[in-house]
Amino acid sequence: MTAVPSNKLRILGNDEIAEADYKPSDYNHFVDKGDFVWGVNFFSSSFVRIPRETYRRVRRVLDGERSEELESVKSSLIQGKFLIPDSMDEMKYLKTRNHLSRFGNKGLTLIVAPTLRCNFGCEYCYVDLNANKMKPEDRVKLGKFFYNKLTDGTRARVVWTGGDPSLAMDAVEDISHRFLEACEKKGSPYEASLITNGYLLHDDMRARLKSSKIHRLQISIDGSKEFHDSTRYLPKGEPTYDRIMSNVEDTVDGFNIFLRINVDRKNSDAIPDLLEDLKNRGLHERLWVYFAHVYDANENSAAYGHNCLPHEHYAKVEAKLMRLALSNGFKIGNGGLIKKPINTFCGANSKNYFVVDSKVNLLKCYHDFGAADKHGIGHIGDEGQEVVTNPYNLMKWLGWDPFEIKECTECKVLPVCMGGCSHKIMNSNMQVENGCARLRFSMDEIVELYGELKTQSLSSGCSGCT
Repeated sequence: MTAVPSNKLRILGNDEIAEADYKPSDYNHFVDKGDFVWGVNFFSSSFVRIPRETYRRVRRVLDGERSEELESVKSSLIQGKFLIPDSMDEMKYLKTRNHLSRFGNKGLTLIVAPTLRCNFGCEYCYVDLNANKMKPEDRVKLGKFFYNKLTDGTRARVVWTGGDPSLAMDAVEDISHRFLEACEKKGSPYEASLITNGYLLHDDMRARLKSSKIHRLQISIDGSKEFHDSTRYLPKGEPTYDRIMSNVEDTVDGFNIFLRINVDRKNSDAIPDLLEDLKNRGLHERLWVYFAHVYDANENSAAYGHNCLPHEHYAKVEAKLMRLALSNGFKIGNGGLIKKPINTFCGANSKNYFVVDSKVNLLKCYHDFGAADKHGIGHIGDEGQEVVTNPYNLMKWLGWDPFEIKECTECKVLPVCMGGCSHKIMNSNMQVENGCARLRFSMDEIVELYGELKTQSLSSGCSGCT
């Protein structure tokens, strides 16, 4: 058995191992497949394929048995952090890493909606579809805010969203140039992405994207052509699928495109037809796909709630869709099958993370667009200062602590989830399962699929776990 750790670890000699005291990690998970067992440690991202006879010895070691015949197995378990020093407190380590990331990180992340207007009429949309676009004077304020908040030499990350930012590309380009100028002055690296429905992704928009140093795009699709056109249509009901697909084909070689495939109770059966069409167009190896749970994010989308899959049910559906996508040669985006350990699930709970709407109101979560008066934390002042008008909302987000939630501290996937979506949990009367990483409910299916892919890599001559 060979463990594959996420980073290089010194392998202890047998004498050192024999003298040290070790205990099993709290984040081990094993899936029994009969002749062999898959094992994963979510703390270290180590993954193993264990023959049945070897697994019996693994269990003996994890149960605390000591003998010379078990030393090689013990060494591998230590290498992959399935066994950890008796003095190590994994929970304290995770909590410290989480708090340092949220309050010690000097980088800056902005989620910006230059408009809350959209050219689609999707019935499940949670945004308050008003027609405003960010005014020139507010763009100046935002530029100053970015400069004021950015620490010299630290990374700046911007995500453009809406509404649909394709309807305000002049604002995107103007503000982007202000951000880029600030980064140049402060010696800060800059990265930007944009979320769009893809309908207006034509030559002019592509030129503006490149001018704005935006190289990554997220485009949403609702399933097969027939189903997509019944849910993601123009305000008068006109179809959008064919034009979006044509734009994707024209754009994919110049940008990194992540295709977000929305999944709910009504369209889950239409996803295979979509994947087949994408493959027939030759897109399966040229972009990334990931699946997204449609849910009623706020009061503006509450009427669609009955069409949403329960969270645990969705996790099982997503696992099956991932298997189908991978079997057809697609690349899985948004962290892949099993994410590496993270510091925090979402920047909303961090000090240097802000959501800015088209009126330069400040929020902590983009799901609250259209409701800044109720859920926002304040606004940007004339000189680019942060004006906090609702300190309770701000403290609610910054005070969020998954390490105070029993379900989180007892969960094996905590290192790759870090408490999940606090917006979903806080807005469902602390029903923790609503915000959990889907992996919690589909561990066996995802670990098995991951293992099969590792085995295929090995048979192709790639290094991995055996």
